Parts: sequence; structure tokens; C-alpha cells
Amino acid sequence: MSILPNPAPTAPETAYLWLRREISLLPWDQEAFLTENAIAEAAGVSRTPVRDALLRLEAAGLVRRVPRKGAYVPALTAQDIENMMEVRRVIEDWAVRKVSFTGQLGSDLDQLLQDQQDSLADPVAFIDFDISFHKHIVHTAGNRALEEVYDSQRIKQQRMGVKAVQDSQGRSDHVVDEHRAIVEAIRQRDAPTAAAAVLNHLQSTLTVLKAIPAQTHRG
Repeated sequence: MSILPNPAPTAPETAYLWLRREISLLPWDQEAFLTENAIAEAAGVSRTPVRDALLRLEAAGLVRRVPRKGAYVPALTAQDIENMMEVRRVIEDWAVRKVSFTGQLGSDLDQLLQDQQDSLADPVAFIDFDISFHKHIVHTAGNRALEEVYDSQRIKQQRMGVKAVQDSQGRSDHVVDEHRAIVEAIRQRDAPTAAAAVLNHLQSTLTVLKAIPAQTHRG
């Protein structure tokens, strides 16, 4: 049986993916304007699919449309951070407890931990693996509705995470150690310890984010 190649993304999808990536790399305490012409040129598409992509991102609350100026990407506030971390605490506590009852890990989680360890010098790649690590646990827990809510926070996680590991000395090493504690508790099928390890990790992350002074400016 021949395997068909994956179809190339459509122009609207190309524009959407390009914008998501650019927004995710914008530090959480910065804001920026992006014009349709600049986006179209950078993404290699026309302005029409850019408009479609901006509408999707606006509906998700990631950009605001400003007449005659373009797409405005707002800086995240202290309340945004608190809200995102509360979502993570609720969902990740539930997920790690459920996964721990079975000790269900699979090789993917161990590999993600190794990949993250290997990418300590690259903050963007490090946070990509960080998000994938947590998402894998949530996905394994098996509730699609909660997984969709969790995924909706991904860009905020990316923006906050990159700045946190860049601005906090030694944070990347601590993250790997905290992740390793979560994995070990799941492997031991110790749900209370796994949940405590997740809470400790998220609280450490929140403490780091609060300690970083915001320097909001427009890109």
C-alpha cells in the first residue's frame, strides 16, 4: 500500500501558522503591531488569507484588530499569568492523578524529557519540549474537552516560558529536575506525590514569572 504525502497547507493555514509562531515568540511583557502587508510578505501569501488568519486569532483572544493600523498583539498582564496558571493547575492536577493510577507513561514522555535536557542552550526549543511534555500527560489522561481547553493556553505558555528561562538564571535546569520528579512519581503509580510534584513545578514557574519585571514596549 502506497502512503500518500501530507497535503501542503493552504494559504490561510500557512498565514495562521506563521502568525501563531510569531506571536508565541513575542515575550509576554511586550506588545506589537503587525500589518497585513508585512505579514503577507513574510508568510509568502496574499493579504486575503492573512485576514482569515487574523480573524481566527482574534476569536481566540490572541490579537486585536485596530482600524487603519493592523493587528495588535497585546502584552500579557499579571492577571493573564494568574489565570493561565490556574487553568494549568486544575487540568494538570487531574491529568497526572489519572495517569498515575495506571503508571501509563510510554516512551514518549521519557524522550521528551531527554530532548528538553539536550536543548538547554536553546530557550525556544526548550519551551517547545516543555509544552509537549505537559501536553503528553494531559493527552494520555484521555479527556478531549479538557485537552482542548489546555491547548488554548499554548501560545501564552510559549510567550511566558521563553522569557522565564531567558531571564532567570538556572531555571532551565530546575525545570528538568521538576519534570523528572513528575515522571518518577507517575512511574511509581503514586498519584499524591505526582500531583504534589506538578503543583511544586507550577508554583515555581509562577514565582519566576512574578519576579521578572515587565518592560512593555511596542515591537
